[in-house]
Amino acid sequence: MKKSLIGIGVVTLASMVLVGCSNGGSQEAKDGKETITFINHRTDWEANGKWDEYIKKFNEKNPDIKVEIQTITDYAGQVKTRMNSDDYGDLLMIPGDIKAQDYANFFEPLGQKSELSEKYLSLNDRSYEGVSYGIPSQLNATGMVVNMKVFEDAGIKEFPKTPEDFVKALKTIKEKNPEVTPLYTNYAAGWTLSNWDFVKAGVAGDMDYSFKMTSDKSPFDSGKPLNTIYNLLYTVTKDKLVEADPTTSDWEQSKVDLANGKIAVMVLGSWAVPQVQQANPDNAKNIQFQAFPTTAADGKQYMTSAGDYNYGINVHSKHKEAARKLLDWLVNESDYAKDNGGIPTLKGAEYPDSLKSSQKAGVQIVEENQAPKGKESLFSDLNNESQLGIGTTDKEKQRIIDAALGNSKESFEDIMKDFNQRWSDAISKIATN
Repeated sequence: MKKSLIGIGVVTLASMVLVGCSNGGSQEAKDGKETITFINHRTDWEANGKWDEYIKKFNEKNPDIKVEIQTITDYAGQVKTRMNSDDYGDLLMIPGDIKAQDYANFFEPLGQKSELSEKYLSLNDRSYEGVSYGIPSQLNATGMVVNMKVFEDAGIKEFPKTPEDFVKALKTIKEKNPEVTPLYTNYAAGWTLSNWDFVKAGVAGDMDYSFKMTSDKSPFDSGKPLNTIYNLLYTVTKDKLVEADPTTSDWEQSKVDLANGKIAVMVLGSWAVPQVQQANPDNAKNIQFQAFPTTAADGKQYMTSAGDYNYGINVHSKHKEAARKLLDWLVNESDYAKDNGGIPTLKGAEYPDSLKSSQKAGVQIVEENQAPKGKESLFSDLNNESQLGIGTTDKEKQRIIDAALGNSKESFEDIMKDFNQRWSDAISKIATN
């Protein structure tokens, strides 16, 4: 089957740091080392020398492999463009919206999912028909990054467990300290808003929730998980408990402001905790990670975890064995997950400190189940057909915020009705194909 990545925008490839792919052969002949290219999104680690530290440690055990690092800011867009050719490195982070049925066209099989699952967590996302094509660099829980000192200074000793109590808490914070932004949406960054979608299974208390949505023609009705989630986003915005002008929000500055107590809470993954703490190490102890403020029907709170970017090997690579050695080292031996506040993919490894407080509070950290065999891509197919961008794009979450701000004439109910119609239409269309 011919490779095709439909709908990819045009990008300026000159903006990428393209390192030594074309002359790798001559370099290998010169120094006797096999050269591989590892493409990833961690531009900060290239700038601060962290990747240099990692590759130095890798080379202590693998001195005959030279690793060229390429980091890209607009990672998903530019890598998908490169995937229209064979030139997308040897090892790379797999873009999130590649269809499951296309994995084999682009990535080397890493083994049977049943066997790899004995050693690793969260293999569902990049597996298809029992074969794994990616292994997560780490797992992230999704919830709320919180400056608990801001809550405590407002007299709130425990983090709220219901949407109603959460809104009350934010109102109390604003009354006690008008200079604090209770919740920062990061509207302008866009991608940050996808985190609101990632909590849906935890809110439902059902690890089969995403698959159950594939047969539910009205998943946005009042009382259902996504309605509850989006209604909270709408309510805090309408009640002016968010930044004054969300359309001009600043992602990098928001981390500094959260660390310094100028923001109370942001909806993000656990990976964000160390980034916020590093913004002001003196206040690091104030930054905690809490479950999304909902309680499931069984009276418990659940925090959904899922794989971050997965490592994958280019199916066209001429250095697959060397690329696999780097992949295995990153997952099995490196401190990548620990350094990023994530849950290690390797089973039995210790959870990060940021999640231990939630565990002690009785929050259950869980992972969504994979859809039945043959239906692994059904949710993503419906998501793409409906163009709702659940967990992938920011447009519809921005639409909810715009309505709450009064920038459009839509009501929340109007938007949910539209979402239901588009999802229902997608089910009808997919079912007849």
